[in-house]
Order: sequence, then structure tokens, then C-alpha cells
Amino acid sequence: MRFSIIASRIIFILLLMLTAVAVDAQSSEGAASDEAVEVSISVGDTLILGKAKSPTVFAFIDIFRKTRWDPDPLPDDAFTRKYKTYDSSTGNGFYRYFFRGDFDAAELPVSFEGRKFPIKGLEVVKKEKDGTPLNVVYLATDDDNTIILVDIDNATQFGEIENVILAKRNKLKL
Repeated sequence: MRFSIIASRIIFILLLMLTAVAVDAQSSEGAASDEAVEVSISVGDTLILGKAKSPTVFAFIDIFRKTRWDPDPLPDDAFTRKYKTYDSSTGNGFYRYFFRGDFDAAELPVSFEGRKFPIKGLEVVKKEKDGTPLNVVYLATDDDNTIILVDIDNATQFGEIENVILAKRNKLKL
């Protein structure tokens, strides 16, 4: 069963319990809090990578390098008719846009510790082994053909995510 992007986002927000030290760009204090807080992340926010669990690679963060784009058009289905391409403001369609063709994939090397990466997309996917949901965050890199994929729940739990910087958000006026 496929999740629609909207349902995926709702489930993602409900399932995501990201405990991190948050730096809120809207904060009047303008400084990081020493207290752990729960935050909701979205496209445009920035993740700062923490310390890897092993001496050489991150356990819950992978890097994907696109080596060939699939020349075939996207399938003619309801999702493609709604999201013809990747919408960079919402992240809608990123998976279907990027994960076509061929890739080199690897665990992210420890040389990436402490670096900042903007969030390019969010998604709830099913684990191949048992079909349980997995909260995934896609991070942009300097190369459009390379992304970083984060198992956000485990990466946060084990300290592989150090911090999150929230982009400015419009406040709702009631």
C-alpha cells in the first residue's frame, strides 16, 4: 500500500519525535537552548550532523550519488498527474524524481561530522524487511546528483544528528 504525500507528512509529523537542541530562527533570544526540546522539521530547515556511531561511517545516515538518470518518463498515474516534478518548496515528489536510474550508495563517512545540510524532503517509507514505517529525511548537498538519506528516528536517538536549525515560518494570525 502506498502512502500519499499528504498522508505521509501527517504520519511523519505524528511519528516524529525529534529530540534535539533547537535553534529557532524566530526566537527573540537568537541563541541555542541548552534544554532538549521536541521540534517538527520541514523542507527548508537545516540539520547539523553529530558524531558517528563507528570510527569510519554513520550507522543511520547514507549517501546516494546518481550515476545515470532514467530516460523513461514517469509512469502515468494519479501521483504523477498531481506532482509532475519535484516541488522544492514542499518536498512533494522528491523520491519519485530523484530515485530513478542508477546510484552509488554508501554509509556516510565520518568526515561529514558537524556539517550542516538543508532538508530537501521528508517521507515515511516502509522497511523492506517487515513493512513497518521508517521516517526518512533527504538532505541536499553541493552536488545536485548527490543526496544524504537519514533514518531520522535512529540517527537522532544515537546522536548522529546534533542539532536542527528551523527556517523562518510564517506565524498564523487568528
